[in-house]
Amino acid sequence: MGECIIPDVSRTYHFGNSGTNVNPYFQDAYFTKHKLNKQPMVQLKDIDRMTKDNYEEIIHELLKKATTHLKGDPCDKNFVPDTKGKIYTMYISKNGQTDYDTWMGVAKCFKLWDLDARGFHKSLWRFWIKSNQIIVIGCPDSPYCTYKPDDLQLIKIEKPKK
Repeated sequence: MGECIIPDVSRTYHFGNSGTNVNPYFQDAYFTKHKLNKQPMVQLKDIDRMTKDNYEEIIHELLKKATTHLKGDPCDKNFVPDTKGKIYTMYISKNGQTDYDTWMGVAKCFKLWDLDARGFHKSLWRFWIKSNQIIVIGCPDSPYCTYKPDDLQLIKIEKPKK
């Protein structure tokens, strides 16, 4: 039986500008504001480690190495420091399998896909900002919450009222 490679947060772009699920206006209004990797010929690393058990090892290694926990307002332009090569963790409120309110707010702040929740692994999301790896952990839902310091407050973003 095969295994799937577990992704970081999706950085894909919807190239079609018409169809059942998208129109040219939405395509332009939504996707031109979002982060995309426009670097051709990227070099992939550690492909042989991208199996379920190896991925778990990678996540635990990264969480043990992460020494700085991001706090405050993720929409603040200085939320992620101007450093390079660091691993930052961010612990957010996530109460159960269907609670994505804070994640959707975080995704919107970072201009990631925010129309629905995807690209996560056990309530953990990984992405890169300013050449730093960001690991977002939804607590108490994720088993990785054990890495959260007891005195660290969860970041919570309320879903906007309609």
